[in-house]
Amino acid sequence: MNVPRKILLNPGPATTTDSVKRALVVPDICPRETEFGELVRGVRRDLLTVAGADPATQTAALIAGPGTAAMESAISSLVPASGRLLVIDNGAYGERAGQIAAALGVPAHVWRMPWTTRPEPVELAAQLDGAAGPFTHVFWVHHETTTGLLNHFGEFGAVCRARRVVSIVDAMSSFAGMELTLRETPVDFVLSSANKCLQGMPGVSFVIGSRALIAASAGVGRSYSLNLARHERSLATGQFPFTPPVQVVYALARALEETLAETVPVRAGRYRACYDVMLAGMERLEFKALLPRPLHSGLLTAFHTPTRTGFTFERLHDFLRARAITLYPGKLPGTDTFRVANIGALTPADLATFVAAVEEFLYAR
Repeated sequence: MNVPRKILLNPGPATTTDSVKRALVVPDICPRETEFGELVRGVRRDLLTVAGADPATQTAALIAGPGTAAMESAISSLVPASGRLLVIDNGAYGERAGQIAAALGVPAHVWRMPWTTRPEPVELAAQLDGAAGPFTHVFWVHHETTTGLLNHFGEFGAVCRARRVVSIVDAMSSFAGMELTLRETPVDFVLSSANKCLQGMPGVSFVIGSRALIAASAGVGRSYSLNLARHERSLATGQFPFTPPVQVVYALARALEETLAETVPVRAGRYRACYDVMLAGMERLEFKALLPRPLHSGLLTAFHTPTRTGFTFERLHDFLRARAITLYPGKLPGTDTFRVANIGALTPADLATFVAAVEEFLYAR
C-alpha cells in the first residue's frame, strides 16, 4: 500500500506513519473473539504505560467515539447529583465542557475568562474556596488548542487534591506529546483520543484514572452508552460494551507500539524541535504569534492573520494544500487568526518545508 504523504498542521487527526495506516487493513474479525479481546487488553495496558500510571489503582477505559465522547462520559458519569463541577473556560474546549454539563443537567459553575488568559493555581484555590463553591469536581483543558495555550497540570491537581476535589483533565492534545506521569501527579483523570499525539486514527477515545472513583460512580448513570462504569466492567473482560471500531483499535495498537518504541520524552523533543523550526521561520517572515511565548504549548501556535493587502487565510490554505500541506483556521471569536500544529508523524524538515512554502506564497503574490 503506497499512500501519498501529507503534512497535516491541524491538531488531529494528525499525520500518521505508513505502518499505522497499514494496520487498518486486517482480516475481518468478530470483536467478540478471544484474539480481539487480547488486543484490547494490550491497548489498555500500553495506554497506562504511556501515561506513567499505576495499573494497581488506575485504569484506561476505551470509548468508541471522538474525544468529545470521553468528555461526555467523564462529566456524565463522575459527578453525582449531590456534587458540583467547576469548569475552567479559557478556550473553546473548556466552553464545550460547560455546554456538556448544561445539556446533561450536571450541577456546575463555569469559570469564564478571556481565551488568551491562563489562570494560576492561587486563583483556582480562590475559586474553590470562594462563594461560588463548594465544588466536588474540577474540569480543565491542559492544552487548549483554540489558541495553543498550555494550562497548568500537576499544579492544579495539587490544589484540588488538597481540598479532596476530584480533578478531570482534558489532555486530548498533550497526551503522549509531553510527559504526564500520572502515578506521581495528583490528577485523578485524564481524557484523550487516539488521533492526536498518539499518532493513531480517529474513532477511539479513552479515560484514564482512578479505578476506585469509577467503581463508585456506577449509580450515577446520566448516559447509557457513555456510562464510564459500564465501559470499565465490560472492558475488564476484553470487550467493549457496544460495537467497537475494530480496525481503528488495530491501528491504535500499532500507534502505541510506535509511541513506546520512540518513548514519550523523545517524541516530546521531536515536537519541540518542529515547533522551534516553525516559530523561528514564521517570526522571520514577520508573522505575529497570538500568545506570549511563556504560554505556548509548543504543540500548536496561533498566529494573527496579516492585514497586508491581498492576504487571506483561504488563499494561503489553498496554496499550501496544493503542495500537500494542510493549514488550520483560527477559532478565537473576534480575532482573525490561523493555527499551526506540529504534532503527528512530522519532522523538523517538514516544518522547514512549510515555512519555505509560506515564503514562496508571500513572494509569489
